[in-house]
Amino acid sequence: MTNMRRGLKKLLFNRSFRATLIYAKKYNKSKINEKEILFQAFDGSSITGNVYYILKEIYENKDYRQLKKYVVASPKNKSSIKKYLKIKRMTHNVQVVVIHSRKYCKLLSRAKYLVNNATFPSYYIKKEGQIYINTWHGTPLKAMGRKIKSAPNELGNTQRNFLMADYLIYQNEFMFDVFREDYMLNNFYKGEYLISGYPRNDIFYNNVSREKIRKELDVQDKKVFIYMPTWRGILINKGNLAQYHYLMYLLLQIDASLKEDMVLYVKLHNYADSQIDFEVFKHIKRFPKEYETYEFLNIADGLITDYSSVFFDYANTGKKIILFAYDKEQYLADRGMYINYDELPFSVALSVEDLIKEMEDTKDYEPYTNFQNQFCNYDHQASTKHICNYIFKGIKSDKIKIIPGSKYANNKENVLIFAGALLKNGITTALKGVFANIDLTKRNYILTFYKSKVERNKNTINFFQNTDYIPMQGIKVLTLWEKIVNRLYYKYNINTEYVKKTIDKIYKREMERLFPNLHFDYVIHFSGYEKDIMHLFKEMDAKKIIFTHSVLSKEEKTRSNFHRNSLIEAYKSFNKIVLVRENMEESIQDYLHNKDKHKLCLVHNLNDIEGIIANGNKTIEFDHDTYSNIELSQLKKILNDKTSHKFINIARFSPEKGLDRLIRAFDKFQAQNHNNYLIIIGGHGILFQETLDLVTKELKNDHIIVIRSLKNPCAILSKCDCFVLSSYYEGLPMTIMEALILDKKVISTDIEGPREFLSQGYGYLVENSETGLVEGFNDFKNGKLENLKKFDATEFNQKALAEFEEIFK
Repeated sequence: MTNMRRGLKKLLFNRSFRATLIYAKKYNKSKINEKEILFQAFDGSSITGNVYYILKEIYENKDYRQLKKYVVASPKNKSSIKKYLKIKRMTHNVQVVVIHSRKYCKLLSRAKYLVNNATFPSYYIKKEGQIYINTWHGTPLKAMGRKIKSAPNELGNTQRNFLMADYLIYQNEFMFDVFREDYMLNNFYKGEYLISGYPRNDIFYNNVSREKIRKELDVQDKKVFIYMPTWRGILINKGNLAQYHYLMYLLLQIDASLKEDMVLYVKLHNYADSQIDFEVFKHIKRFPKEYETYEFLNIADGLITDYSSVFFDYANTGKKIILFAYDKEQYLADRGMYINYDELPFSVALSVEDLIKEMEDTKDYEPYTNFQNQFCNYDHQASTKHICNYIFKGIKSDKIKIIPGSKYANNKENVLIFAGALLKNGITTALKGVFANIDLTKRNYILTFYKSKVERNKNTINFFQNTDYIPMQGIKVLTLWEKIVNRLYYKYNINTEYVKKTIDKIYKREMERLFPNLHFDYVIHFSGYEKDIMHLFKEMDAKKIIFTHSVLSKEEKTRSNFHRNSLIEAYKSFNKIVLVRENMEESIQDYLHNKDKHKLCLVHNLNDIEGIIANGNKTIEFDHDTYSNIELSQLKKILNDKTSHKFINIARFSPEKGLDRLIRAFDKFQAQNHNNYLIIIGGHGILFQETLDLVTKELKNDHIIVIRSLKNPCAILSKCDCFVLSSYYEGLPMTIMEALILDKKVISTDIEGPREFLSQGYGYLVENSETGLVEGFNDFKNGKLENLKKFDATEFNQKALAEFEEIFK
């Protein structure tokens, strides 16, 4: 009932969610209308910049008169956009549509041409025959795409939009290189890159427009500056209010210092602009809304900004640019920049006094010709016309560099690997082991994951810095009926032929949405659990491989993302089923048809030997989200104490890991052997609080240390004496391998997966019980583990790597 209420609430109040249902229906039924063109800028918050100037060219040029023009507006900005178009006398055959409305969804599904300077919603799926023009909105100064270290998982919908686009318009070679690399387009983009002057920058070559507006505003004899700062606010009201007060303080200081022949127009973020009362100023005015942004920017004698990329455009004028960077150190502390900020060839003001001094003389600055040659060399007075001539008429221009996307493809085989949620667990460790050992130049390996599900562990993405990745973003595009069928299949396990066909149809569309214009030679479901991925990969024209890491008959009872019918379907339709240890076949018998047993193959998990050793040698640190029942300094003191024995377990806080019996077993052992410690390190799991309460409240044992969420447990493992696995069942945990590589003794309950490996002499097996674990602790104390066989990780990896290569044959 809770899910139903949540769904109904979304349907009633969430416009984007409701639009997904509408769009799914329109997508299925609509046919492309050759005479429709849809213009969208900044999610409908305005109609400005590149999109506006393309609209203007289409509107005024009689060659495009047959096109019915639609302009997207947010509900909040619909009236202002309609008013603006009226002022611009652009109303004939132009209609304003509200984003996420029924009309908008219909146009997305059928308009022949679509123009955007950002992104269409995550539910948009480009149809064959549609022409998508993405102009973006500026040469980047700040980090983009995968370079945004704080949010490497959030590029999904932007990357997807780029891959869908027929034309990607870039202002210069610098921008062209940045976007190809940091949105990982090189091997996948199949449209055309157009390196061209930006449509919005044509206006900087129009002196008639400049003088006309200056006369209309009666500022012909004034020094006109325009201030366009970057918005520093955050979503919470407290942050916005703080910025408002400081901004108001700055503006009052500036206004009091400006001379009579000076006027400053200020363009702020919508939130700040609506809060500030411009009536209190004498020389400062609000940026007028009746003019297009760049049209008005053209009247200025100088631009004042800070970290905004607007200076790349204004540099076309050759006029004075002042960087008012009063909070430079604070702002740049956690923001990556493509260009050294201190090397920009513009005047810098760090205080209001500095700013006023720079404003007083508009001629006092060094020319920045080299900067113009690098970033403005394609801009000219007719870029918009040339772009439209090429896209709509096929007329080429020597002012546009046209580069087919295929030029940058290396034509190697593409291997898409679903990485799971990148949790701090064995599957992620195994994946890291794969990428630490395989030859990344042999094929194009591409990771994929759900943007939202890796949020807590997004920093793990940085481990794969030499690998392309495609985050999956947005909800499935389903009609209301398909939503019902989807629920019948997953919730109630209804699996009729009709349901199967509908599910296939859903995921075929989902494949087109998430991976537009992409072809993969191999798809690997590495985690082996996620039900959506099983169906998504089934619909791909690729060789399909699925890994099995654990005892599925046990996992079925505990994993929410496990779905029996989906797994059976995957084992039936995939080409290969990979087992990560010997004798796992029995554990998947219930899901495997006898006729499919030939698909089974063995690939042992690879170890990142160098990485494990390096991590073991690192300083012990707690992450920002780490919780422990002791302080870091106390933990270090315990680990450095050579007189005590330290036992360790690394596992998620889940019932199958047997942590409760491990704790009770150690408690009994430690009662007779006082100078010993047990350290439990876990990532996710439902039993963290119960585990912590057992240690701190019930047993009150201060020799048991519980740590939740640790990026590098190997630093602690390397200082312990013995790794203890207490699970009720397992595949072959990567933590066992890590312990052996770090030359630690290993004790494990006598269960199927570890038994097969450790019985070769690498570890010590005990009865699968609390009593067995107590005996294991005692046997370690009494020296019975001293003669265990040393594990040759290099030899093991060589064999495993050869096994991995076999799956591609």
